[in-house]
Amino acid sequence: MKFMLGTTLWILVGLSIAASVSAEQYDFEVGLAFNSTRFDGNRTITTPGGTIFNATESDTDDLGLSGSWYFSGFSDDKGPWARAAFVNRASALNVDYARIDQSIAAILTSNDPAFPAPPISPRFDADGDSFGVDLHYVDRDSGWFGRAGLSRSDTSLIGFVNDATEASAWQLGFGKYVLDTTAIGLDFGQAEVNGLDGESIAVNLEHLGDLGASWQYAVDFGFNHLDTDGGLEVDTWRAALSLYPNQRFEFGAAVKELSGLYALDNTSFEGFASWFATPNVRLSARYRVDDVDYLGNISIGGAPTVSSADQDSFGIGISVRF
Repeated sequence: MKFMLGTTLWILVGLSIAASVSAEQYDFEVGLAFNSTRFDGNRTITTPGGTIFNATESDTDDLGLSGSWYFSGFSDDKGPWARAAFVNRASALNVDYARIDQSIAAILTSNDPAFPAPPISPRFDADGDSFGVDLHYVDRDSGWFGRAGLSRSDTSLIGFVNDATEASAWQLGFGKYVLDTTAIGLDFGQAEVNGLDGESIAVNLEHLGDLGASWQYAVDFGFNHLDTDGGLEVDTWRAALSLYPNQRFEFGAAVKELSGLYALDNTSFEGFASWFATPNVRLSARYRVDDVDYLGNISIGGAPTVSSADQDSFGIGISVRF
């Protein structure tokens, strides 16, 4: 992965040098991003005869490559450069690929004779690949837009047990610019994970406005509802506020809530920033903290269950337009 990261970074630097002679009209964008996530959770169940304890730690790294072809082009002469494609109502074909590496360590102990379990400490290693492609077309005159996307991922788990996960999904959507820099979209999708099917519906809002004489701001809101054949219902919503003191710089914060996913309820808080070192080279960074709550706590003999879980992640990226 280190060789791939270094090679790709040099390619992006070369493209930035070649593209620096370009004016303010762009047709392509390529990006490289690295993300790392750490999870630490445990649960202690007090029983009439003792306690049952289990804990899990995981480290996940993923390296992602992305590319976009704006087949009608776009200019960055209006608004923040980070929102140039949105302001210009640009149509694009987007492709992305990610390589994921994960290590997992678990502990399970019990000293209750009624629930005998010898101490075990399984370890797992997982790796996988994900690929996605989507088309976003905008009619600049009317403001109507449509989009379609496909994605697939394959993950292998090796260790205490061996397992594999295959997932695929498609999505169709449409929407409209209700104002010059305000758009609302509606998406429908279907996903399959190891034979389990799910259907989703999502609504998204994006708005860019002025803040005082020179600053601008953007608001993003999204809600997604997923229903699966197994009766699982998952709701996810995300709201973000971005601030732009000038065209080059962006910073902001976001909150995301996920509920109904098996035994976890997840609220995340994220801070992010990006800066255009040149008109076509963008550097970005983000940091996120997740407040993870176990739901449906087990109670044996009326005894309490004590649970805790922490997760944090960070990411860095670079993208080049030309």
